[in-house]
Amino acid sequence: MKKYIFNKYKFTLDTDLASTQANQFRKFVTSPAIIQLSIGVIVGGSLTKLIQSVIELATGIFYFLSLIIFSQNHSPEWQHILTPLVEVFKNVLTLGAIAACVFFFVKFINKFFVKEKSETLGYNAQLEETKKLLQSQNETNMLLKESVMLQKKLLGEVPSEN
Repeated sequence: MKKYIFNKYKFTLDTDLASTQANQFRKFVTSPAIIQLSIGVIVGGSLTKLIQSVIELATGIFYFLSLIIFSQNHSPEWQHILTPLVEVFKNVLTLGAIAACVFFFVKFINKFFVKEKSETLGYNAQLEETKKLLQSQNETNMLLKESVMLQKKLLGEVPSEN
């Protein structure tokens, strides 16, 4: 915090304000909830287009079959199947490309912007706490086994190793 005097007026300027704001913004951007929401919106939009094109393809197939079955001259039009099939293929490729871009973008964010392990996408605080508790429980169990062995040794139930 620095104080400046300008034409008889004293004012203070918080020099840490910019770094504080930048740190808060970094935490906001790297928040797992924000990243998951972004992934859901981006991939969800692409998935919606894929589902719509699959429905178009199914509609085209039914229309094609109805022309074959119910039409008197049996002249089916292949574009009712081929055009939606091309759209399905394009949407599958688009979904794959978008998913890959999102994956590598999240990796990039985790690598360069995340400072704490708890901020990374995919971090599970409950799992980490459970691992610590299991490790502590295993150490306690080992100590209890050693204690029981020493008690038995002192009481003469187990022959000594000498």
